[in-house]
Amino acid sequence: MSATTPTVKPAALSTALVAGVGVLLAMDVAGAVISLSAGLSPTLLDALGPQARLSAPIPMMIAQVLLVAGATRRRRGIAVPASALLALAGMLAFVSGFYDGGYAADLTTGQRVFQIALVTAHLGVGVLAAFHLVRLPRR
Repeated sequence: MSATTPTVKPAALSTALVAGVGVLLAMDVAGAVISLSAGLSPTLLDALGPQARLSAPIPMMIAQVLLVAGATRRRRGIAVPASALLALAGMLAFVSGFYDGGYAADLTTGQRVFQIALVTAHLGVGVLAAFHLVRLPRR
């Protein structure tokens, strides 16, 4: 009997990436609604803008959708850079909070927990994208 290491197929990682970005988008919209209802942002567009505390800005959301579409393509020439950029975006979402004041914002405990969950989800998608990048078939 030989022990084998379980392998994750690129298709499974592609599905996980699409689902992960879908969860991020849902969390971003929920975070914007929370920001709006709590008075952290005066309008929904402000809650989804560059000063957003509980969501990613709209350009980042659009980039994530485009990058996951590219990362899950069959063509390696598109999938490789898109996966790499999606992995980088996950890390940037985490790091940006230190520079834009997002982590120093005056938030309630619930809002802070949501912010931590959102940033963790961004990091998770970034890690999935990195695994996907490594697992892309060599052609």
